[in-house]
Amino acid sequence: MKGKIVKAIMFFVVGILIILAVGWFFQCQCVDLKAFTPAAIRDYILSFGQWAVVVYILAYALNTISILPPIAPLSLAAGLVFGAVWGSVYLMIAALIGTSMTFAISRFWGRKLADKILQGKFKDLDDKLEKNGFLTILFLRAIPLVPYEVLNYASGLSKIRFKDYFLATFLGLIPGVVIAAFFGGSLGDIKTFKDIFSPKLLIAVGLMALIIAVPTIYQMIKNRESK
Repeated sequence: MKGKIVKAIMFFVVGILIILAVGWFFQCQCVDLKAFTPAAIRDYILSFGQWAVVVYILAYALNTISILPPIAPLSLAAGLVFGAVWGSVYLMIAALIGTSMTFAISRFWGRKLADKILQGKFKDLDDKLEKNGFLTILFLRAIPLVPYEVLNYASGLSKIRFKDYFLATFLGLIPGVVIAAFFGGSLGDIKTFKDIFSPKLLIAVGLMALIIAVPTIYQMIKNRESK
């Protein structure tokens, strides 16, 4: 009983410290958070003129490799900068380049280490990924149960063939890419407060919410079926 009380107090103290730390972070203005908004990224990319497309694709690809933010604002910025249609195209190209490079880096430098680790109980799973790599990646791209960047590097460590990984990634990313570009493009249409309630933006928000909720919905359905 005493141990539980001590743990509860510790959790309470840690929670207070985290809240204070977050409050200090925002108050000290150590990082200009406005620089990471889609609109700020849009203005920066457009400043490169005719090289804007190349800069965007390189920035997105390098961001994917680094596993650092702001990957979400960058995704939305595609629609803001280039519109829903071309934004989808450029976002897909950037995503495929980034995911392919992370796969190559992981496969080239990490495969031998993975082989040593997978010699035990995980080897069977690795073999299954080799045989059903396409369906596995397609499923995890469509229903992102595994974080985007983690899946990229983990795939390179497995025995999944690159062509299966690439094609499944392409097909699996289509819904998310199109919706992200459409949502980003709709943000650029906001001129007044009334525009926030425009049908286009409401549809975009609904689609984004659906994409975000897909993993949770899947887990709920799976849990119900297992009962």
